[in-house]
Amino acid sequence: MCGIFGIYNLPGDANAVRQRALLLSKKLRHRGPDWSGCTVAGNHILCHERLAIVGVESGAQPLTNDDESLILSVNGEIYNHKALRKLCPAGTHFKTQSDCEVILHLKNRILAARDPIGITTLYQGWSSKQPGTIYFASELKALNEECDRIIAFPPGHIFDSETGETTRYFQPTWWEGEKIPQTPVDYKLIRESLEKAVRKRLMSEVPYGVLLSGGLDSSLIASIAARETQKIIDGKSPLNADGDDVDE
Repeated sequence: MCGIFGIYNLPGDANAVRQRALLLSKKLRHRGPDWSGCTVAGNHILCHERLAIVGVESGAQPLTNDDESLILSVNGEIYNHKALRKLCPAGTHFKTQSDCEVILHLKNRILAARDPIGITTLYQGWSSKQPGTIYFASELKALNEECDRIIAFPPGHIFDSETGETTRYFQPTWWEGEKIPQTPVDYKLIRESLEKAVRKRLMSEVPYGVLLSGGLDSSLIASIAARETQKIIDGKSPLNADGDDVDE
């Protein structure tokens, strides 16, 4: 968990608002106690409160590309970042070991987006005093002093400043109420899929834990996580050197 705070299209000198942005971002510091960063570009500001998980020594955000034409602040993990790096043009320079940096080289502009089903929180706000300015933050508390209109940024959507529109990018087929699954139940596939999902989320350079309520679901997750962690320690994990799942 990290904290992000951004202001898009301030009407005046963004540097004059930098200290205010840092104060608002500080309200999110409990989400990321390892690093606080702030980048001003033109009349935009991006702040980040970092919880270091991957690229611990080098992944401080906001991240920038070599010529600083792109700036990135992320609350989340890119589990397939090593595979995505292979898709970048030859000679692409990565400044850090952060899983998030790969986004800079796959996009030609900065966009605001939320994960498909809303696991990670994100809010968007506007101030009637600055009609052209848009605020983004991980939590409401960073916006309520500045904005008189705030919405929960919808899951599975992306905001593009070039068009000013928020559109859905996630179109799950299971939303179609008339579509009835026809595939027979495959318990072995369910087990393997669950194990793979847990294994993918063990990507970390720091210790991690599991909230165990005692119910079946959290007990299964804890059991699988413990077993897969031991495989990683013993060098028997079905993850290859690039962090991708391979057949056992």
